[in-house]
Amino acid sequence: MRWMVASVIALILLVGVGGVAIAHFRSGSVPVASLTKPSTCAQAYKLLGLRPSQITAAQPVCLVQSLKFSGELTGAVAEAYPVGSNDAGPTTMCTEPKRWDGYPQALLAMVVGAKTYRLRITPPGNSEHQSLVISNLANVVELAEVGDPKADWNQATGTVTLNSDGITGTIDADLLRDVAGAQPLHVKGAWACGAPQPLPTFDAGAPCASFYALNQLQAADVARMKASACNAQDLSFSGDINAHLTSAVTDTTTPGRPGYEGDNFCGSINDEYGATLKFSLGDESFLLDLGVQSYPSVGPGQYSAHENGSSIGVMLFLGQADASNQGQFVPDDQVFWLGRSGTITINPDMKSGTMDAVLAGPLEHAGSTVHISGSWRCAA
Repeated sequence: MRWMVASVIALILLVGVGGVAIAHFRSGSVPVASLTKPSTCAQAYKLLGLRPSQITAAQPVCLVQSLKFSGELTGAVAEAYPVGSNDAGPTTMCTEPKRWDGYPQALLAMVVGAKTYRLRITPPGNSEHQSLVISNLANVVELAEVGDPKADWNQATGTVTLNSDGITGTIDADLLRDVAGAQPLHVKGAWACGAPQPLPTFDAGAPCASFYALNQLQAADVARMKASACNAQDLSFSGDINAHLTSAVTDTTTPGRPGYEGDNFCGSINDEYGATLKFSLGDESFLLDLGVQSYPSVGPGQYSAHENGSSIGVMLFLGQADASNQGQFVPDDQVFWLGRSGTITINPDMKSGTMDAVLAGPLEHAGSTVHISGSWRCAA
């Protein structure tokens, strides 16, 4: 009987110890779960003690992330929200920068392990609407624990990439605190401080379809342009615009104007020749102006792509078509490129030709260059 009693007592003790272990595991379930399951915005709201009104404001700006931390901190992040630099309350999401605008700074509140942190990514320079790889991360990346200025990883090496939208990208970096004996912290994955605007749907195989859709042109204007204004092109863009253009609009059935910022024109007036092409590439719309002046008249032949006297040569404008005014193009007077070298050729039909030109931005944007080559047409 003694051995049976001893066995029962041992079993009771074993169950008791197991219960204590389970209770201990549950009491520490928040940090353990955060290490095995990517953290969410809801966890950040709770740990930061956000007020109900702040949570309501934060939920629409909670953004998907895919970040993994290892080293001095360990955890994974599935969601984060834009946060202010001095408090834990939510702010507005980053918006896509226009070409040549500065990149927005990403400030994201997130949970790593069992604490909340603010991840800062500050891309340098201005957007060229193309992907970017940043390999010098000095003053670019920082991770700080919210509420504890001592927990600040401000020395970073590695790379940060930006997608062409300028508000999403990836990171693969080592971070270090400026504290004796601190261990490196590695962070890797995809981040987002905003939500890129989706492109409107359109038939990618239909000529000029992206231009109609992106500028939300009215049905009557689209029908008119399809019938007589959309012309085939074969123009290759390289440099700060990388694309191939197969169609563009020159709507000569509506009032046109030649010269600088001209639109809907194809032909000659006295001693001036002008051809305008408007089109969309990706999520941007452009106006390409070709202008030549030659006394007493402009005939077929080759001309300079560079501005020469009263000739504008080749100019390229960023902008948009005005859907309330028959699709008239409205150039952005802050973003444009001027012909710097190369040639324009006008064919004998005076409605088409070829070009091989290098364009550059003005003044402080002179380093932005676009090379355009191939054949163009402004009328059938």
